[in-house]
Amino acid sequence: MYTILIVEDTLAIRDEIFDILIMEGYIVFKAENGKVGFEMALKENPDLIISDILMPNLSGFEMLDKLQKHQKTRDIPLIFLSAKGKKEDIRIGMNLGAEDYLTKPIEINNLLNAVENKLKKKVLRDQKVSDKTATLNAILENQKNELENYSHLISHELKSSVRNVSDLLAWTKEEAAQTNNFENSSLMIELMQDKIEKMELLLVRIELYKNITPACFRDRLIYTDTLVERVANKIEKPSHISIKIKNKLPNLFADEKMLEKLFEILIQNAVNHIDKEMGFIEIDCKITKKDYLFSIKDNGVGIHEKYHKKIFEMFQTVESNKSLGIGLSIVEKIISNYKGKIHVESIPQKQTIFYFNIPITNNYE
Repeated sequence: MYTILIVEDTLAIRDEIFDILIMEGYIVFKAENGKVGFEMALKENPDLIISDILMPNLSGFEMLDKLQKHQKTRDIPLIFLSAKGKKEDIRIGMNLGAEDYLTKPIEINNLLNAVENKLKKKVLRDQKVSDKTATLNAILENQKNELENYSHLISHELKSSVRNVSDLLAWTKEEAAQTNNFENSSLMIELMQDKIEKMELLLVRIELYKNITPACFRDRLIYTDTLVERVANKIEKPSHISIKIKNKLPNLFADEKMLEKLFEILIQNAVNHIDKEMGFIEIDCKITKKDYLFSIKDNGVGIHEKYHKKIFEMFQTVESNKSLGIGLSIVEKIISNYKGKIHVESIPQKQTIFYFNIPITNNYE
C-alpha cells in the first residue's frame, strides 16, 4: 500500500485530507509544518507528499528544497496546496520541482485524481530506475566474469607456456653439457619459438578483445566479396586446402577492420582443423527478409555437439593445441555489436558450418 505524508499547518485542512486518503486505503502521516514534515519524510520515506506553502518554522518551498538536496528524499513527488489566485506561488513551486498543485478549498475528486496520477507516475519512474539498475548490474557482472576469465587465462595459458619454455631450455643446456652435440638442440629451440609465438598471439588477441567496444566501430560501405578474397589470400594454408566464395556476397555497412578480423578468425579456424587429403572451405550468404545469413563451411574434423556452445566462451579449447580459446569469443563480440548471433552445426569427421547473421535494418546493399 502507498504511503502519503500531509504537511499542513491548518488542523482542519490537515484532518480533512487525512480522512479522505484513509478512506481510500492509503497509509497516511501528518505533519504541522515544514520542519516536522522534512524529519518525517526522512523517517517514513513516503511515496507522495502533499504540502501547504505558507507554514511556520519551515515553508513548503524551503522544505522542498531540503528534500531535493537529500539523497533519500530527492525523488519523492510533491503536490503543493495553494490558495486561489496565488499564481506566483504556483509558478515558484513548479520551478522548484513540485509535481502538481491543488487549490484550496480541496475538492475530493481533484485530490484523489492528483494523488492517483502522481503515484502512477512514480511507479513508472521507479520501474525505469529498476530496469536501468538491473541492466547496469548485468553489465558489471559480465565485466567481472571477463576479468576473472582474464585472470584464469594468464594463470593457465601464459604460465604454462613459460614453464614449457623453461623446461625446454633446461633440457637443451643439459644435453649440450653432456654430449657437446647440438644437433638435437635445434628441435628444442623450434619448440621454444613455437611457445613464444603462442604467447605473443595470445596477448595480441586479449588486447583486441578488450578493445572491441561500440565506440571503436567506424561503419562504412564494405564490399564483402573483396574483403573475403583479401583475407583468403593473406591466410597461410597448405596447398591441398581450397577457399572459395560460393555466391556473391552482399555489401555491408560495417567496420572494415572488425569484419576482416571476423572472417580471418573463422577461416583460419577452419584451416587449422582440416585433416583431409583434399580440404575445402566455402563462404556463402543467404538473404532473408530480416537478415544476411553468412556461413563458413569446411570438411575438417568437426566438433562434437556437446562443445557447440562451449567454444564461444572465453578461453575454452576443444582438443586443439592451435586454438587459444579466445578467437571465437572475439567473433561473437564483433557480431553482437551488430545485434547478430553466431552458432555452429557440425558432423564429426565430416564437416563444420559456422553461421552468423547481421540484421538488414543496419545495412544496405
